[in-house]
Amino acid sequence: MNTHIEGRTLTSNDILVGGLVYKYLFPSIFSMLGTRVSSLINSLIIGRILGGTGLSVISLVSPLSLVYMSIGSLIGVGASIVSSIALGKGEKEQCAQVYTLSYLITAGVGIILTTAGLLNLEGIVAFLGADAENFSYTYDYVRYYILGGMGMMFIYIPLNYLRITGKPNLAMTMLLLMSSLNVAALGIFVILLDMGTGGTALASVTSSTLTFFFGVSRLRGKNSPLRWQTPTAVIRHSSSIAAAGSPSASNNICRAIQSLGINLLFVRMGAGSYLPCYTLVSAGSDFMLAIILGISQTALPLVGISFGERDFRSIRIILKKALTLGNLIIGGLGLLLFLVRNKVGLLFGIQDTFILKNAGMGFLFFTASINLTFINNVIINYFSATRRVLIANAMVVSRLVVFMLVPAYLLFTALGVYAVWLSLILGEIVTFCLAFLIITLLHARNPRLSRYLLLDSALVENNQVIDFSVQNATEEVDFASTKIRDFCEENHISTQKTMYISLALEEMLMMINEYSFRSDRTEYTDIRIVITQDHIVLRLRNTGRYFNPVEFYHENKRTEEGFNRTLGIGMILKMAQEVKYRETFGMNNLIITIEKNQTKKNA
Repeated sequence: MNTHIEGRTLTSNDILVGGLVYKYLFPSIFSMLGTRVSSLINSLIIGRILGGTGLSVISLVSPLSLVYMSIGSLIGVGASIVSSIALGKGEKEQCAQVYTLSYLITAGVGIILTTAGLLNLEGIVAFLGADAENFSYTYDYVRYYILGGMGMMFIYIPLNYLRITGKPNLAMTMLLLMSSLNVAALGIFVILLDMGTGGTALASVTSSTLTFFFGVSRLRGKNSPLRWQTPTAVIRHSSSIAAAGSPSASNNICRAIQSLGINLLFVRMGAGSYLPCYTLVSAGSDFMLAIILGISQTALPLVGISFGERDFRSIRIILKKALTLGNLIIGGLGLLLFLVRNKVGLLFGIQDTFILKNAGMGFLFFTASINLTFINNVIINYFSATRRVLIANAMVVSRLVVFMLVPAYLLFTALGVYAVWLSLILGEIVTFCLAFLIITLLHARNPRLSRYLLLDSALVENNQVIDFSVQNATEEVDFASTKIRDFCEENHISTQKTMYISLALEEMLMMINEYSFRSDRTEYTDIRIVITQDHIVLRLRNTGRYFNPVEFYHENKRTEEGFNRTLGIGMILKMAQEVKYRETFGMNNLIITIEKNQTKKNA
């Protein structure tokens, strides 16, 4: 919003929120790359040791790993979304309960999967489509993977909670560590001990389990909201976790279905020679998809907390930044992949011209759809974070199964492997159109929802929200205080409350500039005031050093100087129904809630 007075403008800038996007962007990319690099390294080593047969096995077992990833993301991503929204609302106890519950659910599901899997090993291998030539290789991989698969699920908990607690660099470190451990373990189990595909699986689960313990050790901290707490309302919280995590889980499940479906299509149509081609395209595209998911998931924790705070301006800034930066990065990398598409197979030790040629054609079709793939993933993550999981799940199923796998089967007789490559583009185009149609219909049914993001814009339209950024300069603080007073008067807040709010915010801003910011650097505090039917909610946030103005008031109010400096804060606290300070994404975040028509008497 812009507010003009005597030639000056009070502006909401995107420096604070935009800075968070930059802060999370590359750690998120490298975090996702960490998981994909492990898979890529597995494929490279197996390709060089076992050749096309080894790559076929990697393709056959990929649905199994995706099942474990699906369950891990269902719980880890779902719990982190529920916790992020709870943090946005200031509900730390609920955040802690959901955090604890995520471990209990993962352990329970892991025990069941391990027991059932070990009792049905041969049936699982046969279901994956292994034939006589590669049955033993596939069996070895599946056996070791199931033994340690629980670690693959647990890793999603610290990975996602590090992001919502403002530690994206640690999340990145965590998965880069996993990749390093995986390389070391491959050297031991595959090269040194000559365990073949079984050693590959053992390396994956060992590195994941060790990395999980590293991540958990970094979650606790002095100001961390994460702690062990006996869960209550277990069924309700479990349902919320499942709903919030379902798009991420369904993405992995649908990828497993897609991979299994394509594998079976090649086998049953007598086109098994295309399996290594598909494995190459999957391995190469997984690298690009890691970057796509890393960028699109940058928005997930940021949108979740902003949605909990009903801060729709921040949501728009986050999405705009993510889409702009993401399309530039993805477009550039897509062009690079296009240029080297016919040589990717050489990295895996593949010399067969048939495999190289057909895999190169697959990469051609993949790069043509890559930017639309990114946009669809951003939309899916956005609707996951804003609790519109039906839209997100519909998009996931559409792009990976209905409009990718089904056309591949229908067109394979006529087009051969080109049917599979063409379906990569078709799935993305139809999914984007489907999402646009659903959004249009929902907006038409409820015009109060914003046109594209489906956010309730009634507060903004009724001029009951003011958002602005204040530079750390005395004249800017004075000007902001004037505009705050004008806003309160325009919304019929009593004269006394208007004076208290204006004075208190002016004092807080001056203290923040003194104690939280560096005087030789231009920095900003974002202020948001929301007036509802019953309450006035004030929020101040900045990325400076730790500083809580309310804590400062209580520590200094007994001295004459301290009392005079914090007079306005004391006045507003007498009216406050609730005062919450928390660190969100490494930011100071102070929220004060005042009853609109009642004044409290006690500070």
